Amino acid sequence: MRDRYLLPREHGAYAQLGFPLLSGLVLGAPGLASFLFAAAAIGLFIANEPLLLLLGVRGKRLQEELRVPAGRQLALRAGLGSLAGLGAFWLAPDAARWLALVPALCVAGLLPLVVAKRLKTLGGECLAAAAFAAMHLPVAASGGVTGLMLYGPPVLWFVATIVSTLCVHAIKSRVTGSTPWVQWVAPLATRFALFAVLVVTVTVPAWRPVAVAACLPLAGVLVLNRLAPSTKRLKQVGWTMVATQALALALLAAMGT
Repeated sequence: MRDRYLLPREHGAYAQLGFPLLSGLVLGAPGLASFLFAAAAIGLFIANEPLLLLLGVRGKRLQEELRVPAGRQLALRAGLGSLAGLGAFWLAPDAARWLALVPALCVAGLLPLVVAKRLKTLGGECLAAAAFAAMHLPVAASGGVTGLMLYGPPVLWFVATIVSTLCVHAIKSRVTGSTPWVQWVAPLATRFALFAVLVVTVTVPAWRPVAVAACLPLAGVLVLNRLAPSTKRLKQVGWTMVATQALALALLAAMGT
């Protein structure tokens, strides 16, 4: 069924894109440009799966069986996403146009990794996290968001995604034995990030709303690193991360409006 609809298989990526888009929309007064930026991001995101299939990343059998519908879906999704992006760029204020270049440059950096079939490397996932988090910028700027609530949430989403990614890699590494270094880097990075946001909370009052919100997903990942769940519980791990980030979004919305 999943292959039939050619939707991205990486379930965590839905949240990685969804929360920055939602924060960009709920923290401002979104107009058509904001929604078009969000539509462009979604269109290009779901175009990724047929592209991967055509490149053979999903295997030769699926590449041969679904070549025609994948090509059709890639053209449709990429075309609609591009049109939405052009419309957003046309309607958006100048500040939002410049900020739209940030995720665009990240996506440009991802393309060679996609072609080389190295998107699932840690470096590729970090660059994808930056692209997803940066989508908050043009969406929010188009809705009139400035200052802390414009630049703070992308940092929150990026850091939360990085520590979550390291946590998942550590869980897998305990079984596969690959990249053993990530097993000690994951909890260390989470502790450092949580300590940093606590320091910001105390010492930089202007950034306190974002720092407090960031504590929620970071604390959740810290607990997961401590529990060291098995790979059989990756679904529960993913939902725990989504829940803490949803709480962070709710807290941002409450403090930012």
